[in-house]
Amino acid sequence: MGGGRREFLPDTVIDEEGTPGRRSDGNNLIEQWQIDKFSRNVSYQYVWNRDQFMSAVESPPEYLLGLFEGSHMQYHMQANKSTEPSLAELTEGAIKALSRNEKGFFLFVEGGRIDHAHHDNLVHLALDETIELSAAVARAAELLSEEDSLIVVTSDHAHVMSFNGYTHRGGDILGPSDDLGDDGIPYMTLSYSNGPGYRPHSNGGVREDVTKYDYHDIDFVAPAAVPLESETHGGDDVAVFARGPQHQMFSGLYEQSQLPHLMAYAACIGPGLHACD
Repeated sequence: MGGGRREFLPDTVIDEEGTPGRRSDGNNLIEQWQIDKFSRNVSYQYVWNRDQFMSAVESPPEYLLGLFEGSHMQYHMQANKSTEPSLAELTEGAIKALSRNEKGFFLFVEGGRIDHAHHDNLVHLALDETIELSAAVARAAELLSEEDSLIVVTSDHAHVMSFNGYTHRGGDILGPSDDLGDDGIPYMTLSYSNGPGYRPHSNGGVREDVTKYDYHDIDFVAPAAVPLESETHGGDDVAVFARGPQHQMFSGLYEQSQLPHLMAYAACIGPGLHACD
């Protein structure tokens, strides 16, 4: 479930919302998916808007395909809430559908637009998308028992957004610091090491005062130190949070590639040692 409908459709087909497909091989993967499920005599449903989705998950079929945008899902703050489900709603629907399996399930949920907003230095949108991911995690924690369901939350990489220090407690996270730079000009609490938010200095090398802009606007591009069309990923270690069976294994410092092995061990799947042994 997610966006990307155009990747499933040939370039001769227009989808339900007027977006043309992108496939040059002529394959309609949505139709092929439906034909496959029909031939196997299993229950299935394809949905493309929120109403269809919310109805489907009330009594989930065995197979559910949801494609809600031609391209990426919209940012939460810009989405049409009447047609596009939230990440928390998608998570709940997926859990309801997958819970049909008595042997359990593996569900992968990504707050994928956090990354996109950071690349564009759209700090307000990046923070809001992070809140949406948090809401999805909270919904999963409400629905799944800590006794038999492992929840792991992490990131595949960092970004170069900086949280500048010495801002007073309770200050506006989107606004300027309480202090001024040595040049007497305010600086923002959140900024980036690089990206499209770079602003050339004016005559005499004077730094621009970005507080003259509406920094609460979702389209506000946060300041960056180095000009780049797209902000880079960061080299920081990222946090891993875990709750449920074998959660204690997700501690300390380790390579990212260890995560699937820890999950497989806890879930008793795949080759090698298992927690069930």
